[in-house]
Order: sequence, then C-alpha cells, then structure tokens
Amino acid sequence: MSSDDASTLIVRSVLLLGRRLRAARAEGAVSLSTIAMLATLHRLGPMPAWRLALEERLQPQSVTRIVAAMERDGLISRSRNGQDRREIELALTPHGRKVLSEDIRARRAWLEKAIEACLSPDERETLIEASQIMLKLAYVKAGEGPGEDEE
Repeated sequence: MSSDDASTLIVRSVLLLGRRLRAARAEGAVSLSTIAMLATLHRLGPMPAWRLALEERLQPQSVTRIVAAMERDGLISRSRNGQDRREIELALTPHGRKVLSEDIRARRAWLEKAIEACLSPDERETLIEASQIMLKLAYVKAGEGPGEDEE
C-alpha cells in the first residue's frame, strides 16, 4: 500500500468513526464545541478564555460566545486567578463535569458494543495498538511534523 493510499485510508476511517461516534450522542446534547471546551478544562484545569481559545485553535470571538452560553447553562464558572487578580479563569462546575461525563459515557457504550460485536480478539488488540500510535500523531505540534518545511 502506498503512502498516499495509507493516509487516505486513515483519514477516511477516522472521519467515518468520528461521525458514527457523534451520532451516538444523546439527542439534544450540548454542542460538540462545548464538549471539546469542557474536555479541555477537565484535562488541563482552570484557565483564562484566551488560553482556551489557543488550546481549541479557535478565534477568541468564537470562544467568547461559547463561554457565555456555557456559563449561562451552569457548565463553567468564572473566578479571579489567585496569582494574577486581573485575570479571570474559567473552570468546570459539577454540572459541567456531569454533562461531559454523560456525553463520553454514551459514545463509549456504543463503541464498546461495536468492538465486541464486530472485532475478533486479535483485531481488538490491533485496534488498541493502532490507537496508541495514532495518539502520537494527534499530539504532534504544528511545525514539528516531518516535511512541514518542504514545499
């Protein structure tokens, strides 16, 4: 299989699986942008809105709108930074943690059933190994990937 064929297969499978996992979410669930921001706050802890925008690779204006809705819905809270009182930090509320947890639980339940129903034990092991390798790719920072200077 050529490198182009392999990358096409990987992109196609990741996009299709992502679409299928999004379909497993409960009807009326919060937006995927909201879930992504809740997950970032859960993973990295409280942070100012500018850093959340940076982490999510979004424009600050987009984050401002989403943050306002998340605060209105009780998913996050704002408080002054302990070291720099001028800075406002965003943090998950217990309700935000619950919403994030329920969203993840629904997608995991679908995935676990699909894996059990469709994959052999050897395929499951291969999928786990491939997932660990794909995480390496997912965490490559912009400008660090091979060949990014070439053109």
